[in-house]
Amino acid sequence: MSLKVYVSGTFTSQERLREKADILRKDGHDIVSTWLYEAPRPAHLNTYTWNQALADKDIAEVFAADCIILDLDDASTTGGRYVEWGLTCHPGSLRLRYLVGGKDKDGVFLTKAHKRFDTWHDLFRYFSIHHSKD
Repeated sequence: MSLKVYVSGTFTSQERLREKADILRKDGHDIVSTWLYEAPRPAHLNTYTWNQALADKDIAEVFAADCIILDLDDASTTGGRYVEWGLTCHPGSLRLRYLVGGKDKDGVFLTKAHKRFDTWHDLFRYFSIHHSKD
């Protein structure tokens, strides 16, 4: 079953997470987290306006996803990944919630994960069995 996947993580991990998203894409999943390919802020927009637009876009993409994968391997720089995660934890949410890596495994809202993976390799193996496009 092919999924619409939102990969969430810290902005400083963008390049590393883009590679992970590309593996999922090659396996037939639709990656809806466009922040992975975000261009720098255009000069004509002030930081506040740019951040508002990014927040609106990211929230819409989280709601469009069937699944969120929260990468915890690097320290958060903005806290945005936790906002994205929180959006998927409301009662009645049908989004799958997966955690990957990191030492931050005790947060109260991280208990809302459907499954935790120590490594991305473990997640890819799980996806190949449980979310295969076949």
